[in-house]
Amino acid sequence: MNKSEKEMNKMRDKVRKGYEEGQYAKEYREGRTIRDFEKELFEDLFEKIGEEGSILDLGCGIGIPFDRYFVDNGFEVTGVDFVEKNIKRAKENVPEANFLNTDFSQLDFTKKTFDAVVSFYAIFHIPREEHLDLLEKINLMLKESGNILITMGTGDNEKIESDFVDSKMLWSSFSIQKDKDLVKKAGFKILRSYEETEEEHHLWILAEKKD
Repeated sequence: MNKSEKEMNKMRDKVRKGYEEGQYAKEYREGRTIRDFEKELFEDLFEKIGEEGSILDLGCGIGIPFDRYFVDNGFEVTGVDFVEKNIKRAKENVPEANFLNTDFSQLDFTKKTFDAVVSFYAIFHIPREEHLDLLEKINLMLKESGNILITMGTGDNEKIESDFVDSKMLWSSFSIQKDKDLVKKAGFKILRSYEETEEEHHLWILAEKKD
């Protein structure tokens, strides 16, 4: 059964509060390096978008390690996160990038603005009923033949974890096949997918905007 807008707003508030009060940045971002499989995926993305391309990062957190890596490789980066303390730290960690404190599921950028849109470990924290709408919005933000590199969940469920680095946290995702179907339905051609299983289970998808 579809959720009401009020119910979905409550879910978003729970996620925001979890990131504001918890220790996610300390546990998962500070001191973290780019993993080998991530470097491979990033190289594929860089090759597609060319030198000095523009990248929008949805759910950028504190800007490291990903936005720092993109800037160091010569790309123009815009990061978005709805947790104010994350954006403050992102500006300190990656002063060369542009950061916005807003809910990325509510973004309305000008059409055909970016060469690539990325989102790591974030989409499955918004209600899954909104995933297709978000992907369609992302498609509109991309220039012709633009690309996405995103992580999505691997389980067809919604759950609330009571102690996720000292806070409550929500997960909302579909199955791997459903995720891929949504990406295609939103107007993308999947170029590569990778199921991350080393530490946690996530689905990475590299896809290109269809003409």
